[in-house]
Amino acid sequence: LKRSIETDFSRFEKALYSYDFNNKKYGYKNYIDVDSFVSYFIIHELVVNYDAGSYSTYIYKDTSGKYKMCVWDFNNSCDNYQEQSVMTVQHFEIQNKLWFGMLMKDEDFVESVIRKYRSLRKTVFSDKYLEEYIDGVIEFLGLAIERNNKRWASSFSDDTLLEPEGRNLHSYDEAVMQLKTFFSVRTAWLDDNIETLKQYSASSKIKKYTEVTD
Repeated sequence: LKRSIETDFSRFEKALYSYDFNNKKYGYKNYIDVDSFVSYFIIHELVVNYDAGSYSTYIYKDTSGKYKMCVWDFNNSCDNYQEQSVMTVQHFEIQNKLWFGMLMKDEDFVESVIRKYRSLRKTVFSDKYLEEYIDGVIEFLGLAIERNNKRWASSFSDDTLLEPEGRNLHSYDEAVMQLKTFFSVRTAWLDDNIETLKQYSASSKIKKYTEVTD
C-alpha cells in the first residue's frame, strides 16, 4: 500500500514539475482538485500563515479521487509568529512554497485565486462578516473564556516569545482587538495587491518552464 501511494503521488509531482505542467492531457490538473488548492492558498494568505507549505502541510485523496489540501495549524498566523519581520502583512507568504511555486506559474490557477478571493470578500471574508464572526464566537464561548484564562493565564505573561516585546499581549481583550486589527489591515492590503499575483504567471517569467530546448 505504501509503495502504491508513493507511486501515485510521484505521478502528480512529476506532472507538476514538468515542462508541460499545465497541459490538459498530461498536466497537474489531472491529479489534484484545483479548487481545494486555490482555497488553501487564499485561506493561508489571509492569515499570513508562516507554517503553510513549510510545516504542518497535509494532503489527502479519496481512493478514486484527486488530491486535496486541508487547512491546519494556525498558531504561527495572524501576527503571532515570533519575529515581526516575518509576520508583516504587506507581502504574500506561500506563492513560492512547495507545490505552489509551480501552480502560480499557471495563469489559470492565478486567475482562479484572484477570482475566488474577490468573491469571498463579498461574503465570508468581508470586513463585516469577519468582525461579526469573531464577536459571535466570543458570545458562544461565554464563561469558557474565563475558565481558559485561569488555566492558561501564563500565556499573557511578560516572558512570552513575540519580538519585539511590545507585540506581546497581556489580556484576552487585547488579543481580540489585535486579531480584528490584523484582519482589517491584511484584507485591505490584499484588496490592493491581489492582482499582482499575475506576475508569477507572466510569460516572460515562466518561459524556461514551458519551452523545451534542443
